[in-house]
Amino acid sequence: MRVGLVGCGQIGRMYAEHLAASGDVALTCHDVRAGQAAALAAQVDGEACDDVERLLDGAEAVVVTSSTESHDALVALALERKLPTFCEKPLTLDLHRTRELGLAADHGGTPLWIGFQRHFDAGFSALHDRIADGDLGTVYTVRMFSHDAAWPPLERLAASGSIFRDLMLHDFDMVRWLTGREVSGVAAIGDVLAVPELVELHDYDAVAATLGVEGGGVAVLTAGRHSPLGYDVRIEVLGSRDCLTVGLDDRTPMRQVTEHGPDRRPRHRDYRDRFAAAYRAQIDAFLAAARGGEPDPRAGTWRDSYAALALAMAAERSVRTRSFEPPVEATP
Repeated sequence: MRVGLVGCGQIGRMYAEHLAASGDVALTCHDVRAGQAAALAAQVDGEACDDVERLLDGAEAVVVTSSTESHDALVALALERKLPTFCEKPLTLDLHRTRELGLAADHGGTPLWIGFQRHFDAGFSALHDRIADGDLGTVYTVRMFSHDAAWPPLERLAASGSIFRDLMLHDFDMVRWLTGREVSGVAAIGDVLAVPELVELHDYDAVAATLGVEGGGVAVLTAGRHSPLGYDVRIEVLGSRDCLTVGLDDRTPMRQVTEHGPDRRPRHRDYRDRFAAAYRAQIDAFLAAARGGEPDPRAGTWRDSYAALALAMAAERSVRTRSFEPPVEATP
């Protein structure tokens, strides 16, 4: 299968290496940094293309892992060609454009997946199924933690919108996906403690949000840009019948207060380490669907991206107004 990869950064490289190892994908790579595309293409025995429209014309499916602000134009070009399209989250940082692109994909019958890889993580997926099957009974509370080991480059933080639209977007998505319910509103607070430069960007590096879940229940989320022991993504769901957790294991970056001496246990380094298997499962499922297979029910959709973005925007308003903010618009 001929796959066009647009964006040869960390996630793009991870996908390219995995697809090249599969042996049944011919990759063509494009990046605004032509040298980076050429280097990756050489590594995975693919081709480099300096013209994105020419790349799309020769592809049977496209994987977009470029910077967030480029998603809109690239996905629009792919949908014009009715190419099955996988785009890293978020689809766009604008609700109106997210809806326009999503509806264009729907009307054209073109597969459009959004990269919410946690849907494909074995633990999160099993938790989703246990909740859907009623094993936990009535869900009372959801507690979620998402903390980077170290903050990304400032250029990326400046382009991402905010910590709510970037790191925490996964958490907003997970609350909806796990519970199967919409969120009625958000109350959020934030501070700048690790990265002083974020003050000028009107962004934060330590945030918390409390979400009201329609039909009952509360979600409490924390996120941050610096976790000294390693990358930390965990969740705990308490229900009337059971309490289950995902991500609490020997690699969780925390210590018991009674521990003594240096901590030499391996920790999760970053998202690629923590979710490597989920990323592989996600892209494999997308290409299977692009080849005409059945859509995977775990796939992230444009509606998921829309809803998560609406909640991120509500969190941003809440920090400013110090109030409980509903999503600006209901999910289409």
